[in-house]
Amino acid sequence: MITIERIAPHAHRITVVAEFELADAKTLVDFVKGQKEAGESGGNLLIDLTSMAGFSWTAVAEELGHMPLFMQYIYGLKRIAIISDEEWIRTAARLESAMLPGVAYQVYDDDEADAALAWVLEETENPHEGAFRPIETDSPKIAAFELVGRLDRKESERGVAMARTALQNPECSRLMIVIRHWHGFDPDAAISREVMAGKLEMMKALERYAIVGGPEWIRNFASLFGAMLKPDIKCFELDEQDDAIAWLSE
Repeated sequence: MITIERIAPHAHRITVVAEFELADAKTLVDFVKGQKEAGESGGNLLIDLTSMAGFSWTAVAEELGHMPLFMQYIYGLKRIAIISDEEWIRTAARLESAMLPGVAYQVYDDDEADAALAWVLEETENPHEGAFRPIETDSPKIAAFELVGRLDRKESERGVAMARTALQNPECSRLMIVIRHWHGFDPDAAISREVMAGKLEMMKALERYAIVGGPEWIRNFASLFGAMLKPDIKCFELDEQDDAIAWLSE
């Protein structure tokens, strides 16, 4: 079942619940036609697929039969956000976004729904702003941050800048990163000169670095390269944050 609602003068939300069927595809076609006839273009669109249970091939055929109409509508949009708790849907959406140059197309997990809505409503310019957040500790020598959501280039650069600023305090020489509900990073974040230079600078200033939580490959990476870096690096489970703080406080 599909529902389409206007959530702001410049934005609509499309929500799909259960299976996306032929009648839903026709409803979507009628909506796009109505937008075209009304001369509405350049708005934003939030597509919530969190509760979608599948789709029928007749619905797919209906959409494909109106693909020129859909493409014209999509290229007229300013921002598109897709929310889904299914990895294959998010992956397919990111591949589709790469094939639509010029369209601001962002993909979110279900726990990032608030960030998706804020971006579509243009309450924020950065689609993943807030993924990198400071954490308060009782020790002035520990800089601590939490990572939630997905890192794009802007958020990666913002996070590195925050950590560098904290480490400028002469008393602060230890860093803790808590990785909670992380959904990866955009490829261009990894090649940012600002990010790379900032990380190298921090590695020189740090005495100890604790990584709490996160996917297994990050821990393997830390174990592999930790011996070659200046700071002592230690990984902890997500429920061992207090142990990480205790180790950093030694």
